[in-house]
Amino acid sequence: MKDKTVLQGRTKAKGRAEGEALVSQMPLSWAPCSILNDGTIKLVGNPVSGQNVKGKIVIYPTVTGSTSGAFGLLFKVKGSQKGPAGIICQAVHTIDVSGAIASGIPAVDGLSADPLKAIKSGDWVKIEANEYGKPAIITVTPKK
Repeated sequence: MKDKTVLQGRTKAKGRAEGEALVSQMPLSWAPCSILNDGTIKLVGNPVSGQNVKGKIVIYPTVTGSTSGAFGLLFKVKGSQKGPAGIICQAVHTIDVSGAIASGIPAVDGLSADPLKAIKSGDWVKIEANEYGKPAIITVTPKK
């Protein structure tokens, strides 16, 4: 079994979270028509379609879609309680930053390694993002 990997990133929305990784190689939208309010991803052509984000650390390149994604993320976390524990992107868009801040979940980007390559679905990921704009620590434990 491989040892844990520690990556540094940049805090976009502060918080601490840990959970199983769900990695999408394609951009995601938190809009209710793209990720349903029960947390199920419903995106035609995306290999993670049909999987659920509830309690996961969701890793994806960046957002796609409109500003309804910010409200969608907020509702999934606070309303239906079927949202992610945290998000990691290559580049977190302001749409997702505002949704993450309102939801009280960490959002991180600017990792020291490409998160789409360094993290695999099923890995256990811990995010420690204590202050906006400051370094964040991401600990990745590979799936057994």
